[in-house]
Amino acid sequence: MKIKHLAAALALTTVTCFGSAAWAATDLPDVPVPFKSGAGAMYDGVIYVGLGTAGQSWYKIDTKAAAPQWEAIAAFPDAARDQAQAVALNGKIYVFGGCGKIDSDLTSVSNEVYAYDIASDTWTKVLTRSPIGLTGHAATTADGKNALVIGSVNKEIFDGYFSDVDYATKSENKELLAKINADYNGKLVKDYFFNKAILQYDPENNLWTTVGDLPYFGTAGSAVAVNPADHSVMVVGGERKPGLRTATNVQFTVEDGLAKLGFVPDLIPAEGEKVQDGVAGAFAGYVGGTLVVAGGANFPGSTQNYANGQNFSHNGCTKTWRNEIYTYTNGKWANAGELAQPLGYGVTIQNGDELLFIGGETTGGKATTDVISVTVENGAVVAK
Repeated sequence: MKIKHLAAALALTTVTCFGSAAWAATDLPDVPVPFKSGAGAMYDGVIYVGLGTAGQSWYKIDTKAAAPQWEAIAAFPDAARDQAQAVALNGKIYVFGGCGKIDSDLTSVSNEVYAYDIASDTWTKVLTRSPIGLTGHAATTADGKNALVIGSVNKEIFDGYFSDVDYATKSENKELLAKINADYNGKLVKDYFFNKAILQYDPENNLWTTVGDLPYFGTAGSAVAVNPADHSVMVVGGERKPGLRTATNVQFTVEDGLAKLGFVPDLIPAEGEKVQDGVAGAFAGYVGGTLVVAGGANFPGSTQNYANGQNFSHNGCTKTWRNEIYTYTNGKWANAGELAQPLGYGVTIQNGDELLFIGGETTGGKATTDVISVTVENGAVVAK
C-alpha cells in the first residue's frame, strides 16, 4: 500500500532554492517482496535492489518506462546477507560486505565484493577484499568512478560475540549467556573499535585506499547523501556502540585523494522532545539542494544513560522506530513533518530532485514493500 502524507511546510530559507515549480513524482509499484536491510542502487534511471529479506533475489525497475514494473534479475550467487551496500559504477552494481551465515552456521561479517554486470545480467565475485569486514557501513559515490565506504562494526568483536553466544547456547549455560550479553553491551564507545576510516574503492584498478578518517568515533548505520551541486558527502548519525546513537554529523569532499572534512550542527530534537538521541538506519538525500533526513530508529533515553556512566546505555530503553522528517539548509536543521508511519533500514535512491525510499522496516521490525516518493510541492516536503 502506498503511503501518503503531506509534511509540514518548510521555512522560507529552505525552499528558496527550489523556485515555484514542483518536481513530478515517480509513481512506482511496491517492491515484490517485503524488503529491509538490503542493498540498492540506480544506474541510467534503472533501480536495482536485493539481499536483506529478499534473500538472494534481486529486482530491477526502469523509472523511465511508461508503466514501470519490477522484474527479477539474476540471483545473487553466494549466501544471502543483511546490511550489504551497493554502488553503481561504470555499468555495474558493486555490492560490498554484509553479514549473515556466509561461511558457516554462525553469523559473521563479510569483506567480499561482488559485481553485477547490467549488460549481461551476470554476477561475478571480484578478486579483492575490503581492508576490513563491512557491516553497518554506508557506501556511495561522489565522482561516479569510485566507491566511498564509511563506517562499520568491528569484524573480530562482532564475529566473536556470535561465536561466544553459540558456545553458551549449545552448553545450555544461561548464566554464561547473560554475562556474554552484558559484557558485549557494557563497554565504552571507544572499546568497540568501529571503523573510522573513509575507504575508497577504485574498480578500474581494483584498488582500496584510505582518503581520511571520521573526526570522531566510528559509526554503524549512518545515513549518507551526496550533494549533486558540489559532490560533498554528508554523513548523518548512526550508532557509536550497540544501542547508542549519535546526533553528530559530518560533511566532506574528496580532493586529490584526501577527504576535506567539517562538522555540521547536531541533528535537532524531534518536535515535543528535549533530547535528540540520534538515529541509525535513516533515509537521506538531497532535494533541490536541501538535505532531507527521515525515519530511522533509536533508543530514547540511551544518550542520557551513557552520559550518566551507564555503559549498557540502552538497558531498560525501548527501541523506537521514527517517522520524523528533518531538513538541513543554510547551516540549519528544521523539523519538516512526518512520514505516515515509522520507517528505517531501507534503501534511498536519489532520482533528480526526488528521493525514493524503498522498503524498510516499521515498528517491531516488520519489513515493508512500500516505495515512497519524497518531493517538494508548493514549498512543502511531500512523502507519498
